[in-house]
Amino acid sequence: MTTKWNPNAISKNTANADLSELFKDEFAVILLQGKNLFGDKIYSYLKVGMGQIKELYAALQSGKDFTPSDFGTVVAAGKGDPPEDVKAEIATTYKMLEPIKPATFGGTEESAPAEKKNWDEC
Repeated sequence: MTTKWNPNAISKNTANADLSELFKDEFAVILLQGKNLFGDKIYSYLKVGMGQIKELYAALQSGKDFTPSDFGTVVAAGKGDPPEDVKAEIATTYKMLEPIKPATFGGTEESAPAEKKNWDEC
């Protein structure tokens, strides 16, 4: 037996729901790397709420200067690349989002979905 869903049965409260509110207590830590105003290579581990990730990625794509703490809480930061001990501590303390290549945000060919394989080709 299959279930038939009625798309017109969505309540007014559901249709206008703010999904960022649903995920307000969920967060992840993201490693941001770039340069400061003096041209020094820097890194920041940013604890960001799931509801703010879209705004953070929009700021990253814009290419404009921004302050990471405007989008969450900086849990570690410094010049250069993060040292191994900092990487290890962050990885064991927080759930991390996997690094995403900037090119995947522009809708390039790299971001196209991978071709699905048949179940017996895995």
